[in-house]
This record gives sequence, C-alpha cells and structure tokens, in this order.
Amino acid sequence: MTLIRYLLVGIVNTLVGLGTIYLAMYFLQMGVASSNAFGYLIGIMVSFALNKKWTFKSQDHPVYSFLRYLLVLLVAYVANLETVLFANSHFELNAYLSQALGIIPYTAIGFMGSRYFAFRERRGIQPTLEQANKSRTVKKASLTTRMTELSIVVPCYNEEAVLPETVQRLTELLQYLINKGKVTLDSCVYYVDDGSRDGTWSLIETLSKTNSFVRGIKLSRNLGHQNALLAGLLTVKGEVVISVDADLQDDLAAIEEMLDDYAAGYDIVYGVRSSRKTDTFFKNFTAIAYYRLLGIMGVEIIYNHADYRLMSRRVIDALREFGEVNLFLRGIIPQLGFSNTIVYYERADRFAGESKYPLKKMLSLAWQGITSFSNVPLKFITGLGLLVSLISFAVTIWAIWIKLFTELAIPGWASTVLPIYFLGGIQLLCLGIIGEYLAKIYMETKRRPRYIIEKTTGNL
Repeated sequence: MTLIRYLLVGIVNTLVGLGTIYLAMYFLQMGVASSNAFGYLIGIMVSFALNKKWTFKSQDHPVYSFLRYLLVLLVAYVANLETVLFANSHFELNAYLSQALGIIPYTAIGFMGSRYFAFRERRGIQPTLEQANKSRTVKKASLTTRMTELSIVVPCYNEEAVLPETVQRLTELLQYLINKGKVTLDSCVYYVDDGSRDGTWSLIETLSKTNSFVRGIKLSRNLGHQNALLAGLLTVKGEVVISVDADLQDDLAAIEEMLDDYAAGYDIVYGVRSSRKTDTFFKNFTAIAYYRLLGIMGVEIIYNHADYRLMSRRVIDALREFGEVNLFLRGIIPQLGFSNTIVYYERADRFAGESKYPLKKMLSLAWQGITSFSNVPLKFITGLGLLVSLISFAVTIWAIWIKLFTELAIPGWASTVLPIYFLGGIQLLCLGIIGEYLAKIYMETKRRPRYIIEKTTGNL
C-alpha cells in the first residue's frame, strides 16, 4: 500500500511539475530554463509534502527530512541518467525505451531511499511529551510519603572550575528534598574523580570535610566517563541512585520529578532533553543522525537521553551482572527491562570549564555504541560483498561486450584497473570493520578490571 501511495504521489508530482512549467512559459513569459527550474522546484516541494504526511506519515523535523529527501532524489536521478545513457549507447535502444528503462532504478531508489532514509520511522523508546505528562498526572494519586535514601553519582574529570557551584547546588537540592520529607538525612552526593590532572580531587577532599553531603571516590587513573560512572553506580549505597554530569547542563530540578516517579512504582526514570536549542547546528544534526543510525541497526536506546537517569537498587544489582569491558551504558540500561518512564527537561549551557566530550571522544562513543550492540556492520559486509560481486560480474560482461562487438576496447584496461581499485577498497573497508569487532573480543577475553579505586573520602 505504501508503494502504491508513493507511485500516486509520483504521478501527481509529474502533473504538477509539467503544469507549472507550461504555466510559467506561456502565462508568466519565463524562459525555458527558468520555467523548468521553477516547475521542478514546485514538483519536488509538493511530492515532499505528500510523501511526508500521506505516504510515510513521518514525524521527523521537516528541514532534516527535506535535506535527506533531496539527497535521495539526487542519487535516484543519477541512477536514472546512467541507465538511460548506458541503454542508449551500448544496447542502441531508442530514446523512449531508454527513458522507460531508466524509470526502474529511479523509482526503486526513490522509494527505498524515502522509506528507509528520508522518512524513516524513529526507533527506540520515545513517548511524546504529552503522553509523558498524561502518564505522570495519572500516577500522582499513587505517590507515597515514604522517605528514600538517595545517592547522586557525579563523574568528574578536570572539573575544578565548575565543581564548587555543582556542590553548592546539589547541597541545596538535597536539603530541600530532606525538608520536604522525600529523602533521608543520610542521602549524599558521590563525586567520582576520573584521574583528573587539575585540583579536582583536592577540592573534593576539602569539601568532604566541611560538607556532610559530599563523598569522594578517586580512580587510579583516567578510564573514561563511562567507566567512572559505572564505578560510582556499583560502589555507592542507597535505595535510589541518580547519575548526573558535573557541568550543570542537566536541570537538577528534574530530580524531584524522578523521585515522584520512583514513588509511583518506576525502577528507571530517564532524563530526556525536550529540545536541542543550546546545540550548534553541526552537533544537533550529527546527534539526530546518530540516534537514527542506532535505531536502524536495531539498538534500543532512549532518544535524546545521555546519562541523566534514576535507577532503583534492584536495577543497580542487575547492572552488576553485566561484565563487559566495552561500556555503553545508554545501550545497556534499556536492556535491563524493569518499569521505566521519562522526565523531560531543558538543557542549559555549561556553567564553567570546557566540555570533556570533544568531537574525537563523541565519535569514539558513537562507534562504541554501534559495535557493542549491533552486528549490522558485519551483515553489511556480507551484503556489500554480494553487491560488489554482482557489479563486478556486470562490468565483466560489459567489458566482454565492448571487446567482441565494438572497436573501442583498450587492451588490458578493464581487466586490470577496475578489479584492483574497486575490490581493493572494499576489502580494506571490510577488514577494518571486522578488525574493530576482533579488537573488542580481544579486550573482553582479557577480563581486566573496568576500574580501580585508589582511595575514597567521606563515609562510604
């Protein structure tokens, strides 16, 4: 049914485009080139709107969908043009038959590209803001007044500039929750120093002597954000554990909502950004593309969620059973199961200091998420090998045709250049992907500890 709707939209697109061209030429007195450009533009916009709302019923952002749709049309048009030229020059088909043959790859690429790239469905757990608010309203009736022992885990790496403000705000928050009777007096915040090179640990030690809410965990060296976070989660006590970054970009007011949801019976509460207004265009575009890519590869992940979440004690105990070295907690936590919900919040700008996730680390984390939870790249290699074999077979037939039935053949060119460059590049790509998986297997088989705690401060 979707294909039929797509074909109908294609007919409408053609009629609208041709009608616009003739209208521009004969009534608006525009030139041939201008009329065609205007007609194609109107036709593309009409087909985009119909395909988005009617054919595929996409909920994606229209700007990003439109850019992907233009890319799909470009690839489809190139395939159409190549098919027409090939059929006309090598099989000597007339122009009409060549054009008819070119419609096949154009339609196939256009449909598949639109369905799985331009207007693909969003995968993973992603209830709407209205649904989450409605669910939270229903749950309010079941809230209890029982006080909860809360532990907040804050991974820190070179956070000397922002840490005093972070400690102050989290201390005020805990005192507020204690006064409201939601958390117990022994609730506290655990700052996990991930081998910082500045005065972060010295500051944590000093604050722990004057602030009863401050606890410190120092790792023996820098092991990365995910390992530092895991060290805190598996070390601290408490009925409920909430993880939050030290940069104060996550809205701390959402913690009270998380506790309300826990009281209503949820074991996991995800903190999810309601928008990405604070991000640059590049970061926003790459983040959305990354979530889409993970969804296509079958990785269950919470859209627009980082590591701001609440977990009950039994969730922490279940997480303890996962012994993998290649950590990607955003993919592991949804696999635990348990009842879960979402709290939406506005993400602020970083209070002070520099981001600890530059482009290199972001790409590393993205690749970690893909290769740790999906075997699609390996399956992609199989499909790519099959496709290359078919293309190589087709090129071989074409080279034989040129050699036997024309005088255009250059001796030795096709049989030497094409296989070397084409297959050589594909083999290197496949070996690289396989090597990534072998490297992960190598690291897992060593069973090295994921973190080593050098010392602690405060009463753990």
